[in-house]
Amino acid sequence: MKKIFNYVLAYLFLSVTSALGFYVIFMEGRRFFFTLLGLTSARLQTINAVDKFVVIVLGIAFLGFFIFSESYFRKKVESSMKDLLRAVLTVSGILMFVWAGFQAPFFFSVGYKLGLPEIISYLLKLIGGSLLIFVSSRYLKNEYLHSV
Repeated sequence: MKKIFNYVLAYLFLSVTSALGFYVIFMEGRRFFFTLLGLTSARLQTINAVDKFVVIVLGIAFLGFFIFSESYFRKKVESSMKDLLRAVLTVSGILMFVWAGFQAPFFFSVGYKLGLPEIISYLLKLIGGSLLIFVSSRYLKNEYLHSV
């Protein structure tokens, strides 16, 4: 019964990280490319063509992320619940870093002035990702685990 509960918990974690991954990869990823195209003053036809290509590429990236996460969580739940929690925190921390990376063009664009809430939000993503990875590697450390 405990094994079934662990698998249910693993797939619950998978659904949460997949929802976060979908938002980060599709919504923030598309916004990232629209921002880059806006900074280059691209024509409307170019923006439409790049958008269609980006949707396909981001869809493949999300599918790869989902398959990787499902396999990774399933392997970790077979080891122990501690390994599963470590895997979830690591994947979530990496997603937070990707999210912050997708928002980086706003900081480097010349004409866009950020307010204090945007700066705090950006820094919270970097700090949150760092904390998730730090906690997963430091406090949930397994002596016999030599991989991520």
